[in-house]
Amino acid sequence: MLLKADGYPTYHLANVVDDHLMKITDVIRGEEWLPSTAHHVLLYRAFGWEETMPTFSHLPLILKPDGHGKLSKRDGQKFGFPVFPLAWPSANPEESIEGFDSFGFEPEAVINFLAFLGWNPGTEQEIFSLEELITVFDPERIHKGGARFDYDKALWFNQQYVQQLSFAAAEPRLKKYGADAGYDLTVTNLESVFNLLKARVHRLIEVVPQGYYFFTDALVIDEVEISKKWTPEVGPVLDKIAEALKPVEPFNHESAAAVAKEIIQTSGIKMGVIMPLLRAALTGTTQGPDVFAIAEVLGKEKTISRMLQMAARK
Repeated sequence: MLLKADGYPTYHLANVVDDHLMKITDVIRGEEWLPSTAHHVLLYRAFGWEETMPTFSHLPLILKPDGHGKLSKRDGQKFGFPVFPLAWPSANPEESIEGFDSFGFEPEAVINFLAFLGWNPGTEQEIFSLEELITVFDPERIHKGGARFDYDKALWFNQQYVQQLSFAAAEPRLKKYGADAGYDLTVTNLESVFNLLKARVHRLIEVVPQGYYFFTDALVIDEVEISKKWTPEVGPVLDKIAEALKPVEPFNHESAAAVAKEIIQTSGIKMGVIMPLLRAALTGTTQGPDVFAIAEVLGKEKTISRMLQMAARK
């Protein structure tokens, strides 16, 4: 059927006419359209457009993360990851679509990731610029079977691009993320924060929440992890380190580490016990970047103040 009862064309007719008028040369679509291709070819012939008929290519489907069934919008909603490159906002929440852009992905990383869904260059190289992809892409290397959607792999691709970002490129977005979160990013050296954390995040949007302790003194204390390592002997050691750091100049990663480690070595407390607690004093948690790299960015005054607060813990 080419026309509906109300006189409107069916998709098959409209699609062929539309592509012809737009002078489309290549049609690339999912394999579920393969049964319809014969109808479209017959329509091109019937209209006398066979000479300008596009080349048809049908790609394997993108599958759910478990490899079973076609990936759908509902899968993204269910598991909390994007399945579309761009977000599509709508007044109706049920019609709104989250995209890789709204999840904070780099556009170049998304292109790179999508190119590898069901295709590979035949080499070990995985990171390609758009220009490189255009040069090396060969449709003959498209896989015959469906490609499993791997969100962790998408994050990995994005991480590679974030690590290559310059601070100049990242700064405007970091300031926006900070403002959106209610932080004053001018209270510290934002470039130092970025350089310290960018190797630890998958998306640039993660820098501000992961490094929030650089922008506020209202720390979220991980009492559970701290309690696992805390002993009464730790407090006096933290006091000594804080006092010993007061005259240190210049105050930086190396000088702070030298002073602290000398005191720790004579304290009888193992490094594996005290170092996580030092980090917790500065950040609220036992996990994170190097303790003394954090201290350098925080500065002497805040470092000492936070150590003394942790030392007073009962």
